[in-house]
Amino acid sequence: MHKKYFYLILLLATFFVVECGSKPEPIIYGQDECEFCRMQISDNRYGAEIVTDKGKAYKFDSIECLIEFAVLKNLMGDENHKFLVTDFATPESFINATNAFYVHNDNFRSPMGLNVSAFESEISRQKFVSESGGSILNWIEVIELVKQSSM
Repeated sequence: MHKKYFYLILLLATFFVVECGSKPEPIIYGQDECEFCRMQISDNRYGAEIVTDKGKAYKFDSIECLIEFAVLKNLMGDENHKFLVTDFATPESFINATNAFYVHNDNFRSPMGLNVSAFESEISRQKFVSESGGSILNWIEVIELVKQSSM
């Protein structure tokens, strides 16, 4: 009987460790370095992160660095990893990159110059576009824009 409890506890502990280990790490702006381009991550409106299924966090200074790293490491489309970007409207929070709402606007310079901003909601994006202009993009279009710009 005690053996059953031991295995149950072991299973729950494993689940807890795996779940806790796959959370994003906060970016320390002005100190952390981009995993792809090695620049210091300084603008909190454009930070990004990949968290692997093993809990390893890769930090980036822009969406385009995240995408280029993911393409280079063959991580695109891997549902075991979390692709996270900073919400332009509330820079202190990460959002799921694949579900985010994007705007390309050259008046808002991103660290690597692609000038793409991510928003958590359609409403936030629409407000931004109404006030500042820009082209509306989805995740696939952002990936294609990154691929075109790196050719």
